[in-house]
Amino acid sequence: MQKGIIIIVLLIFSSQLIFAYEPYKIDEFPQWSVKLRRAETIAFGSLPITVAFVGLGYSAARSFGAPPFYNDPLKDSLAVIGIASIFALGIALADFIINEVRN
Repeated sequence: MQKGIIIIVLLIFSSQLIFAYEPYKIDEFPQWSVKLRRAETIAFGSLPITVAFVGLGYSAARSFGAPPFYNDPLKDSLAVIGIASIFALGIALADFIINEVRN
């Protein structure tokens, strides 16, 4: 009985995906929202890379004798993630400026 219900629900949801799909039109969204979505995607996409580089740089600085940001490891990690977030936002801003100058 449960397998039948699961199959029916899956068929209903999959039929909605197949029959109700309509591709987006170019002018469906305002241009500012398209630019904002691109900046959001670039910022969140570059975040893992910036966290890795900031973490490596922080570890290298600590190994050369730099003092830690905080004595608490959690606050220390949050500081590294915060710095990496600023760099990720900078990358998104640089992409926005490059695209605005190019177009």
